This record gives sequence, C-alpha cells and structure tokens, in this order.
Amino acid sequence: MKHILHPSNKTLDLVFAGDLLSTNADQFRTEFVALLETEPLKSLKLAELRLDLTAASMIDSVGLNLVVGFYKEAKKRGAKTVALIRSKNIQRTFLFTRLDAHLDIEMVA
Repeated sequence: MKHILHPSNKTLDLVFAGDLLSTNADQFRTEFVALLETEPLKSLKLAELRLDLTAASMIDSVGLNLVVGFYKEAKKRGAKTVALIRSKNIQRTFLFTRLDAHLDIEMVA
C-alpha cells in the first residue's frame, strides 16, 4: 500500500496495488495504523480519505472489513471516505453490502 498525503486540501490517498483479500488485509491494516501515528497525520484534521482500488479486481469479506475499518477511522477524524474503483465486481459488492451508503464511490475508466 502506497500513501500520498496532500496537506493543502487535507486529503490522504491510500493506493492499493492489487486485490484486498484475507491474505494481505492484516498487512494493510498494520501499515494504516502505523501511518496514522506519524506526523503530520497524527495532528492533521483530515478532510478526505481516498481509497484507490483501481488496481483491484477482487475483494473478499476480510477486505470488506478492512474498508469498513478505514471508513470508521476517517469518520472518527471527521473525514469523508471516497473509494476509486474500476472493477464492476467490486462496485456490485459495495452496492450489495450497502457500503455505497457510507462511502462515495467513483468509477474510474
């Protein structure tokens, strides 16, 4: 997972190189928790968390739980969460699980 912080607009981008699955979710969760403890994120009033899932074609239940965790952390900090996706399968999964009611979902061509 790569991260890009945009302090000017208080946005944090998390870029995932592939699928969100049970095999890699713990690693992503650990990286995210460690990232939140670094400066300037520790003291920054985050406005938006962007999850770049454009390289992902699959997400399993553990991956969905990870996305919910990202959303909850962003909400706790007063930020909205945006998911950038390319896969119709992931879009259907987000709609079926009603994550679209909590996340802004943007389809990327």
